[in-house]
Amino acid sequence: MRSSWPFAGRETQLAAIRSALESGGAVVAGPAGAGKSRLAAEALRDTGGVAWIMATAAASEVPLGAMAHLLPDQPPSGNVIRWAADVLRREHQVLMVDDAHLLDPVSAALVHHMVAGGRARVLATTRSGERAPDAVTALWKDDLLPRLDLAPMTLKETGLVLAGALGGQVEAPTVRRLWRASDGNALFLRELVLAGEAGGVLAERHGVWHWVGEVPVTMRLRELIEGRIGDVDAGERAALELLAHGEPLAADVLTTLVPPATLGRLEDRQLVTVSRQRMMVRLAHPLYSEVIRAGCGTLRTREVLRSLADAVEEAESRGGEDVLRVALWRLDSGTAGDPALLIEACQVARSVRALDLAARLGRAALAAGGGLAAVTALAAVLNYADRYEESEAVLREVAGEPLDDMTRAELVSVHGLNLFWGFGREAEARAALTDAYDTMTEPEPRQGVLVIRTSVEQAMGMFDEVRATVEQIRRIGPLSTRLEIGLGSLDARLLIHEGRVRQAMARAGEGLDAVDAQPAGLPALTAAVADAGVVAAVAAGDLVAARRFADAGYRIGEDYVSWDRALVLFGTLRAWVCRLQGRPAEAVRLCRQAAVRLRGRTPQGALCLAELAHAYALTGDVAAARAAMELAGELGRRIGYQVDFAFRSARTWMLAAAGDVAGAVEAALEAADAADGLPGYELHALHDAVRLGAADRAAERLTRLAATVEGDLAPLFARHAGAMDDPQELEAVSLAFEGLGMLLHAAEAAAQSAAAYGRQGMVRQQRAAETRAWKLARRCAGARTPVLTGLATPELTPRQRQIAHLAASGMSNQDIADQLVLSRRTVANTLVQVYERTGLSNRTELAELLFTL
Repeated sequence: MRSSWPFAGRETQLAAIRSALESGGAVVAGPAGAGKSRLAAEALRDTGGVAWIMATAAASEVPLGAMAHLLPDQPPSGNVIRWAADVLRREHQVLMVDDAHLLDPVSAALVHHMVAGGRARVLATTRSGERAPDAVTALWKDDLLPRLDLAPMTLKETGLVLAGALGGQVEAPTVRRLWRASDGNALFLRELVLAGEAGGVLAERHGVWHWVGEVPVTMRLRELIEGRIGDVDAGERAALELLAHGEPLAADVLTTLVPPATLGRLEDRQLVTVSRQRMMVRLAHPLYSEVIRAGCGTLRTREVLRSLADAVEEAESRGGEDVLRVALWRLDSGTAGDPALLIEACQVARSVRALDLAARLGRAALAAGGGLAAVTALAAVLNYADRYEESEAVLREVAGEPLDDMTRAELVSVHGLNLFWGFGREAEARAALTDAYDTMTEPEPRQGVLVIRTSVEQAMGMFDEVRATVEQIRRIGPLSTRLEIGLGSLDARLLIHEGRVRQAMARAGEGLDAVDAQPAGLPALTAAVADAGVVAAVAAGDLVAARRFADAGYRIGEDYVSWDRALVLFGTLRAWVCRLQGRPAEAVRLCRQAAVRLRGRTPQGALCLAELAHAYALTGDVAAARAAMELAGELGRRIGYQVDFAFRSARTWMLAAAGDVAGAVEAALEAADAADGLPGYELHALHDAVRLGAADRAAERLTRLAATVEGDLAPLFARHAGAMDDPQELEAVSLAFEGLGMLLHAAEAAAQSAAAYGRQGMVRQQRAAETRAWKLARRCAGARTPVLTGLATPELTPRQRQIAHLAASGMSNQDIADQLVLSRRTVANTLVQVYERTGLSNRTELAELLFTL
C-alpha cells in the first residue's frame, strides 16, 4: 500500500491561500474528501509557530475541547476566551483549524476573537453544506477572512496527482476514467488507486499505468462509502439498489418501483440527484453504485435487474440505450429468452464500440437461437475488436447456407477484412469480395462489397485499381450517406497519391463535417477520414491541421467506450506529428501510452511500435529503439504501405543513432524507392537522406516532387537539398522549417549552415549559426541526430554570463561597470568576447540566447 500521496495541481488555490495568510488568513471550504486539509498543510509547509487544531464531533461536546492540547489544564476564573487567546498568542503566530464546522461554541468564539482582534493569522477548513457555529460562519460572512471554495479536481489536476502517486506516466483514458469515478474527489481517488493496485486492475504495462476491468470494492472503500451514505431504511436501500444497477433512471419509471416519498428523502439527504430538464435520477456519486452493487447478493441482484427490465419495457418509449440496458438486465437476471432483443442490443453496443459487451450479447443471442442474424452481428463485433480468428470461427457456422444479398455482403465484408488485416492474405481477401460481388444483383450490397475491396486496394497502394473501383461503385447507382462518406476517404487518399494534398485535406474535412451531421455516430468512417486527413496535412507541411485531424480520430477512441483500435492508431499519429515538430520525447510518451492498448497482433500495433522505435532513435536510445522493433515483430502485423513505411523510416534512424550513417542513407533511399507513387511518404524518405548528408543523391527526385506536390513542405525539402554549399540559403531554410513548426529540421539546417560557413572560413557567421542550431536543438527536448552530435555549446564563463545578463536586461555599459565595480572598458571588452563566442551581434539576440541557457 502506498504510504504517501503527493501534492499536485491546486497551484492557483495554493498561491491564493499563501497570499491570504500574509494579510490575516483564509477559510477553505469544500466537500468531504476534496483535499482541504492537505491543501492547508501544504500552504503552511514552511511556516513556523503554527498551532494545529483538529476539530472533531467528540471534542465539540466539551468547551475548548479542540484546543485542550494547546492550553494549561486549569483555566483561571474570569474571561476564559481572553485567557486562552493570550496563551495561544504567546506561543503561536498562526492557528490552523481543521474541520472548523465541528468546533464547540467556545472554541469557535475564541477563533473569531483572535481573528477580529488581529491576534493571530488563522487558516481554517470547513465542510461545505454542513451547519457551522455562528462564530465560524461570521469569519467570511462579516468579511473578516476571505473564503475559498475548493471545487472538485479538474481532469488535468487529477492527471498530475496520479502521475505523482504512481511515479510514472499514466494513460490518458485511465486518468479520465479515474477522474470520472472519483468525481474529482481527492480522497476517493486515493482509495480507487489503492483498490486498483490491490485488485490488479491498475498496473504498469510498457512503462505506462493502465486500468483494465471493473472497480474492485475493497473493505476500505466499502467502509468509506457506506459511512458517507449512512443509515437507510429498507425502502431507501431498495431504491438505492435499483439506481446502483440501473442509473440513470427516469423519475417516472423509478416511482413505479419505489414510493415518491422515499425518493424525496434520498434527494433531501443528497444521496441522489435529479436533473431538472429530463427528470433523470442518479446516485450522488459514481462510487456509490460500485459499493452498493458489491453489497448485493446474487439472488437480490437478479431480482433487482428483473424489476428494472420489466419497468423499462413497460414504459411507453425507449431508445437504443434502453434496449442495451434491458438486454443486459435480462441476461444477468437469467430472463434473456428473446434473441431479437439480444441481437439489437449487440448492434447498439457495437455502434458505441463497447466491443467486449457486444461480443457477450452476440454470443448470448447465438446461444438463444438467433441464427444467421446473430452470426452476422457477432462476426462483425469480433472483427472490430481485432479478434480475427474468433470472427472466422463464427462465420464458419453458416458456411454454405443460402443468403440474401444484404446478408452476404455483410458476411463477406467481415471475411475480407479478417483475411487482409488479420492474416495479411490480400489476394484471397480481394478474390472473396470480387466473387461475392459477381453473385449479387442488388445495388447497395454490391456497392458495399466494392467499398471494402477498395479499402484493401488502397492500403496496398494499388491506386489505379482504387480509381477504377470507385468509378465502378458510382456507376452502379446512387450512394447511401455512409457509402458516400466512405468513398470520400478513398477520394482523399487518391488526391494524396496525385500530390493534391491540400485538396485531400479539404476532402477529409468535408468528410468529418458529414459525419458530424449524422444523427448517429459513425466511428469507423470517422477513423478512415481522419487518418487520411493526417497523412494529407503532413504531406502539405501543415502540422497544426495534422494534429487537429489526429485529435478528431483519437476522440472517437475516447468517446466510444475506449475503442482500442482508434486509441492505438491515432495515439500513434499524434506521436508522428510530435516527432515532426521536433518533440521526440513527447512522441515516445504518446506511443507508450498507445501501446498499453495493444491486443493481439494488429497492423496498428506494428505502426505504433515502429513509430516508438523511430522516436527513441532520435533521442539516441538505441537499445530502447531495438527493443521496440523486436516487440513490433511480436505484437504487430506489417500490412499495408503505411505500416511498411513506418518500419523502413524507423530503420533509417536506428542505423543513424547507432553510428552507421552510410547505412542509414542507403536505408532512407531504399525507403524512398519503396514509397515511389506515395508522395507523402517518398518526400520524407528522400529528405532523411538530405538530413544525413547525402543531399546530392536525393535532390533531383525532390525537385520533381516539389513540382507536383501541393503545400509548403515539398518545395522546402527540395530547397534544402539544393542549398548544401550555400550557408546563407541554409539559414533561410532553417527559418522556413521553424515557421512550419519543424524545430528539429530547423536545428539540423542551422547546423549544416554552420558547417558550410566553416568550410568557407567565415568564423563569426559559423558561430552565429551554431548558436542558432544549439538554441533550436534545446527546444527539441533531447533530440540527438548525426548533424547535431558535434554541435558546439556556446559556453560562457561566469563573469561573461553575469555581464551578458545585465546587458540583455537593458543596462548600459556604464551602469554595468558601476554595479560590478569594473571599468567601462572591461565591460565593453567582455561583451565583445561574448559576441565573438556566440556569433551574435546585439543585445536583443543575446537576450534570446540567454533565455534558453
